[in-house]
Amino acid sequence: MAVRIIRRARNVAHNPLLLMAAIVAAVYVLGGAFAAEPANAVERTALQQALKSTVLVLVPDDNGDLYDSGSGTIMDAEKGLILTNFHVMGDPDTGEWFNQEGLAAIGVMPTDLRSAPVLRYMARMIGHDVNLDLALLQVVGMIDDASAALPTNLGLTTLPRGDSDDLLPGDRLAVIGYPGLGGATVTYTEGVVSGFLDEDLDGEYEWIKTDTEVNPGNSGGLAIDANGAFVGVPTAGYSRADVAGKISLVRPGAMALRFYDGAVLGQGNEGKVAGRTASLGRGRSASVSSVVFGDEVDRQNRVVTPMTNLPSGATDLYVSFEYAGFRNGQAFAYEWTIDGEPAYDDSFAWSDGASGVNWLHLFSDEGLPDGLFEITMTLDGKPLYTGTVTVGSAGRSGGTASFGPIVFATEITDDGKPINSGNTFLDVKTVYAVFPVSNVAAGTPWRTRWLYDGDEVLSESDVWEENNIRSSWVSLTHPDGLPVGDFTLELYLGDSLAQRGEFTVAERNAGVRTSKVNVTGVVREVDNSRRTISGALIALLNPGVTIQEWADSDFDESMVAASGTSARGGKFQLDAKVTPGESYGLVVVHDDYKAVAVDNYEIPADAADPYELDVTMQRK
Repeated sequence: MAVRIIRRARNVAHNPLLLMAAIVAAVYVLGGAFAAEPANAVERTALQQALKSTVLVLVPDDNGDLYDSGSGTIMDAEKGLILTNFHVMGDPDTGEWFNQEGLAAIGVMPTDLRSAPVLRYMARMIGHDVNLDLALLQVVGMIDDASAALPTNLGLTTLPRGDSDDLLPGDRLAVIGYPGLGGATVTYTEGVVSGFLDEDLDGEYEWIKTDTEVNPGNSGGLAIDANGAFVGVPTAGYSRADVAGKISLVRPGAMALRFYDGAVLGQGNEGKVAGRTASLGRGRSASVSSVVFGDEVDRQNRVVTPMTNLPSGATDLYVSFEYAGFRNGQAFAYEWTIDGEPAYDDSFAWSDGASGVNWLHLFSDEGLPDGLFEITMTLDGKPLYTGTVTVGSAGRSGGTASFGPIVFATEITDDGKPINSGNTFLDVKTVYAVFPVSNVAAGTPWRTRWLYDGDEVLSESDVWEENNIRSSWVSLTHPDGLPVGDFTLELYLGDSLAQRGEFTVAERNAGVRTSKVNVTGVVREVDNSRRTISGALIALLNPGVTIQEWADSDFDESMVAASGTSARGGKFQLDAKVTPGESYGLVVVHDDYKAVAVDNYEIPADAADPYELDVTMQRK
């Protein structure tokens, strides 16, 4: 009887759960309950987890031909978020993308961790910073079938975040990536931190220097510390003529994670301004934004103290601004007027790259005259920006429109008063910003700008809707919680910064349990660990479901939490994630081996992603 049931199961092998049910049924027919074979669960090394977190990035041009390649690191396995270098996706000198849609093919690590990557997904660039040479990609489709829906479980792996600020010269550092095209496999090179590079001398280093070899294809890949944690993005020296010898450069993880968290926040589509959703566009055309006037700038090219009115006798007037979509060689021009009369103008060929922060300066040793100062900027003759600022008493008749100091809070009352106010918050999804309003008339243009660790993540322009408003509020929210870091809110009236406030989301408590993890592993013979078993069926039952209950239900598939089949080399990955700390019924079956059945198999509460489950089976 058992033989006949097994043969029938082979005829329906396209459904692994039916085959498993048939084999399990045979066991019960022959003698009832399972014999509990021990399942050997062993967690793999951090290196294996890091290897699985590294992907190949292939970038086509607009004709679909391969244009460039590099590597990437999976930062969020469930959402399919991948961190890489911008120069893998576009030209860092011009800011132009290699294809208009920002698309790339993604190759994932095979189960044996040795073979060529498996081209599986298409990803799209959803954020980038040319100056940092970083880009964020998100999986959007399948390579084999563009119309197919993405699976619930992408089968990807992430790794822990390390702290690049803790690195010292002499610490071990390893780089993982794909150095070539075609059948090239992943490479692992190891060395030490040889030093740090602070390009702008601001006290924060922009690069980790290492003797670890970084080949061009490794760009955008993964740099790990001795514990296997993410500490940086290796960047090939494609434009680093000033760095001699075999020293390679790695973008520090702390800097890369600020970019990543900010980009994710910007893609959350949950930042709200006065009840309306704000989201970021791609912004590929030339533009100027975040224009601020003041009397001095800092080493980051930003105005130190924003002003809408400078005092009489001021000798210096600066205007700082962010720019994007520029190309070197374009004609940049600007003109100052005072009370409508020309005061100064200049033009030059732009040479400061595609995006960044810059400033212009107007000065007089005798003191600038009182009046209304207006600046106009153009690029290749096309208007970019026009804004005004006053010096002295000009324009001060009547009440001046203004926003008062910002109070941050986790909640507000129905009439807009802050609840649980402060400047440091822990584990919050939403922060409200409440501020006084004076003399702002209906129809006045105003704008909000949110920054995360100094980088803009959300911005929205609007028109003030009512007169006689004394207080208002805006909020910032993200469904997964605001990331740890420093946040800044800037409020603009017209083109002038009217108010600024800051708050911090502090580090979450240590020991937070991982929400879900993949399950991977190898099936081997118990008497010969070198002999692996392909074709074994592995299933984890829903928590609380015993193997006996599953059998009594006629092997109801809805009782199965995750399942999979071992491939060549005995390697497998289950088709759904499981929860650390939960207990599952474990069933493993194969035609030629005794079934393995264990009730209440617990996934450790501190399980890494992926959780490695190695199973041994005994021949019949």
